[in-house]
Amino acid sequence: MFRPERDVWYVTGWDVRQFTYCPVIPWLRANYGVEEPPTFSMALGLDVGRDVKELIARKLNLPKPWRFEVRVDDHREGLSGTVDILAGSRWFAVVEVKAFKRRRFEHFTSQLFFYVYLVNKALGPVRESYLVLGDEVVSYVVDEYVLKKASELVRKVREVKASAKPPNPRRGTHCSYCWYRRYCLSFG
Repeated sequence: MFRPERDVWYVTGWDVRQFTYCPVIPWLRANYGVEEPPTFSMALGLDVGRDVKELIARKLNLPKPWRFEVRVDDHREGLSGTVDILAGSRWFAVVEVKAFKRRRFEHFTSQLFFYVYLVNKALGPVRESYLVLGDEVVSYVVDEYVLKKASELVRKVREVKASAKPPNPRRGTHCSYCWYRRYCLSFG
């Protein structure tokens, strides 16, 4: 079975999210094959069920049909990801759902923009996009800025994954509790 996450040319939603958090993480996965085991909060986040997603789709008044956990691949462009909620038929709404509210969520916004870009390339135009963080909803206008930002992220992630040497880490307080710190060369 083909697994795009193991091909350095392919860029996934996970790659984009982790790149925005710290570019060392997708480099480590691509070059060393290491991946953080699921934590308790990750497992809870993955456990957001279809009933919750249907409620979100209803509250956001998304166009029908609603589809959940939709795998979208664009083999020509080397893009792959799983969209939490994909709504519509002629045009689409894309929703990324996170179980918990966060103070820092730039990496989730990047992941959402990537999914907008992917759906736009593989399936058709995206007009609406939402990031759901617990009970908070952030709406983003889908425009050329979003598509260009996502395209640029894809390029940067590809460069990092294909590089023979690791990128500089995005240092911050998150480094002290980062699981990948044990592999990060800046902590050696």
